[in-house]
Amino acid sequence: MFRTIIVQQAVVWGDMDAFGHVNNVVFLRYFETSRVKYFENYMQSNEASSIIPVVVSIQAQYKKQVKYPDLLEVHCSISKIGNTSLDMEALMYNQNKELVFSAQCTVVMIQKEQARPVAIPVSLKDWIHAC
Repeated sequence: MFRTIIVQQAVVWGDMDAFGHVNNVVFLRYFETSRVKYFENYMQSNEASSIIPVVVSIQAQYKKQVKYPDLLEVHCSISKIGNTSLDMEALMYNQNKELVFSAQCTVVMIQKEQARPVAIPVSLKDWIHAC
């Protein structure tokens, strides 16, 4: 089992489109926010490094419409750890605890200066495993 974080995501009026529900691309921003929070939580407990996570692929499944004013609960976790990459997932629930969106992505750890993949630090792997 890997560490999961939960992010509260408020739906704001501007997130909706002409059809009166949250636009599909906005869900990907919500996933982005939870991924950033995931790694921020790690960085707060460890020294900052020159390694950054970069999304190389993403898949999304839209389950149910979401409208303003809802408050989503985003569960973000790692589902697989490789040598230089991680698979992440997000499950989003509305205030009625219904699954409204799920997504998966692959993140490659990149060394900033050389812009090349590098091995995932042992400290990050240990942090992910600490539930």
